[in-house]
Amino acid sequence: MPVQQDHESTGGNLSEVLFKPKFKYTETSLISNSGAKLPRLEKKDVSLGFTRGWYRPISRFLWTWQGGNLMDIDAALSAIASSKNARSRPQCLDTVSEYGGGNWIFEFSSIAQKRAVKGRELEERGDLTGASHQYRMASRYFALAAYPRLRGDTLAADAAMLGARCYRSMCRCEPQYGRALDLPFNTSGCECKALLHLPDTDRIHPCVVIMASYELSLVDFYRFYVRKLFPKGIALAVVEMPGIGMSEKIKLTADQSSVLECALNALKALPYIDSEKIGLFGIKLGGSACIREALMRPREIKALALAGPAVHSFFTDPEILNSLPLCKRSLYANRLNLDASKWEIVIPLLKQLSLKEQGLLGRGRSVDVPCFNFILSDALTTREDRALLRAAFSDYTELTQSEDEYSKNLSTAVESAADFFSEKLL
Repeated sequence: MPVQQDHESTGGNLSEVLFKPKFKYTETSLISNSGAKLPRLEKKDVSLGFTRGWYRPISRFLWTWQGGNLMDIDAALSAIASSKNARSRPQCLDTVSEYGGGNWIFEFSSIAQKRAVKGRELEERGDLTGASHQYRMASRYFALAAYPRLRGDTLAADAAMLGARCYRSMCRCEPQYGRALDLPFNTSGCECKALLHLPDTDRIHPCVVIMASYELSLVDFYRFYVRKLFPKGIALAVVEMPGIGMSEKIKLTADQSSVLECALNALKALPYIDSEKIGLFGIKLGGSACIREALMRPREIKALALAGPAVHSFFTDPEILNSLPLCKRSLYANRLNLDASKWEIVIPLLKQLSLKEQGLLGRGRSVDVPCFNFILSDALTTREDRALLRAAFSDYTELTQSEDEYSKNLSTAVESAADFFSEKLL
């Protein structure tokens, strides 16, 4: 299957795209939940997305680890928190209704736009190093502006589009790290794409395929590639979950690994990818899809790394599901084409995503794919889940961390996964 180079840049006046006069759009916290009240939570767990006083989870450490500038991030959060403008939900600081000062998308997009314009100016002057840095910052802040990227959130979609353009511009300014390509594939009758970072096209490369959780985006893994994979000649492909980004047209179903399977088929057809050295890296719900793929096609997967995978309990345990704050409920319901305000209807439908309910775990079946599992929290991956994985993978290791900062755990998980893949793929 041919690979398409994305030549799109940040050309044009960004203010004409995101800062032109707009119609009144539904504020993010009112999408996919019919304006439901904030739910009463069974437990207030940071790892499940709870941040007191905010609709969205706030993960300052993770955002800076991914490449953001803490001063920029705090400036945006401060402007949001101190705004006197009307909010859709007075209990949540990040729900300013009008697109303007204090609105989450506006504040992060404003900072992103300044970075993008600066990047374009530097690129035109021939300062590719400076331009790359500015584009990287811009893509990071546009991604934050777009979160949680709900379908139907027009302003968030605009921000995500601009973030993708800035990301491409960053890659264009850093040819020393290879090429960033689109990998097109078809699934369920829909055209989708994965993002492929390739060290070069002169050699055959092992490849790590990341199935990102809904909380993450394509632009979140560049440092992982540049610092950990590229020096070892390992390619990186990022596949998005059904219902988001490049997989937006797909509905989340029990066969959630179908997108991953089709992307893998397209990837293995490339002449510069070693089809016998493919590693899967699944994060949270993306972990569920990767586990499913490894169990169903074990001979085609060289190694499997997981970070806080959703296995069985996350989809079936009422205490966990009723501890999800409204943002997370909306995020998952949105991909099922459901309404989070009717959470009692959503819960039974999530059960179909459980790998145990699907008969893939807990039936005495074992495969020899090496599996490394980093436990982010007991709420995401319970003891029962871990026992199921231990029984399903004959070569299974896991790592837990006593650090109580959830976002620090996730960054450590990514670093640990890189070491695991270096050992298994090279």
